[in-house]
Amino acid sequence: MKRILLFVFISTAAFQAFGQQQALYSQYIFNLYMVNPAYAGTRDAISANVGYRAQWVGFEGAPTTQNFSVHGPLRKKNMALGLQVQNDQIGVRTAPMAAITYAYAVNLGKGQKLSFGLQGGVINYQMDWNALTYNERNDPGSYSTEPNRWIPNFDFGVMYVAPRSYIGLSANSMNTARLTVNDFSDARLNTFVNFVAGKVFPMSEQLALKPSVLVRHALGGPVQFDLNMSALFSNRFWFTTSYRYGFGMVVSAHVYITEQFHVGYAYDWALNNLATYQSGSHEIFIGYDFNLYKKSKKSIRFY
Repeated sequence: MKRILLFVFISTAAFQAFGQQQALYSQYIFNLYMVNPAYAGTRDAISANVGYRAQWVGFEGAPTTQNFSVHGPLRKKNMALGLQVQNDQIGVRTAPMAAITYAYAVNLGKGQKLSFGLQGGVINYQMDWNALTYNERNDPGSYSTEPNRWIPNFDFGVMYVAPRSYIGLSANSMNTARLTVNDFSDARLNTFVNFVAGKVFPMSEQLALKPSVLVRHALGGPVQFDLNMSALFSNRFWFTTSYRYGFGMVVSAHVYITEQFHVGYAYDWALNNLATYQSGSHEIFIGYDFNLYKKSKKSIRFY
């Protein structure tokens, strides 16, 4: 087991450096707060969400992520607050984090908003070196690295939101905090730039289509992107297929059990070299919108 964990840690080092530093999700299309802090408060309710993701199932040491978030607008103000708590684990590394968000929205009329969000928090990087079987015990680049390190983290985003469309740009880990304090490594959190956009096209009273895109770019690293097509049936049932560049396909289903309570499931299907070693990724999502500020009324949530 320890040798397998070492293999996972080394063979995915490049991916970690540019991808897995930021937890990967597939259900973000129903909670854009996961990728852009400016989304906080745009649902006009106190929105609480929990999620669990098991990535590359069957691949020992593969990533698992748990997430809780809550955000909402302040009453009669153009401001919103949010909280996000997450635990991300891959191989011998565990990284719990917590962050708070402040967002300010400019009302543009006709249900349109331009929102700005700033998020700040801490990440606790924990390395369990004892889980590895490694002959070079004196390697200064590994065992001299702190096994438990707290680092600050700051994100910023801007988002335009309309009743049937959105577009946003965000930068995560803007401060590029150091992951180590020794003289042998200058490993840092990479700054990630995320671009999101989507638009809803009503086809009939019972059907609407929503193409959307997420582009992720680690500065100094590769560009990754998702191309999504979602279909809404009877104003309750969402079905989505996605193409994830360099990986494969994602299929997901999302159901509004009531106007406030919604659940979702996503399955990631690898079409690259990882397909031989794992049986896919599973993600579940549960959300509830607490309508505290106005009387309940029939409304359709497109994102």
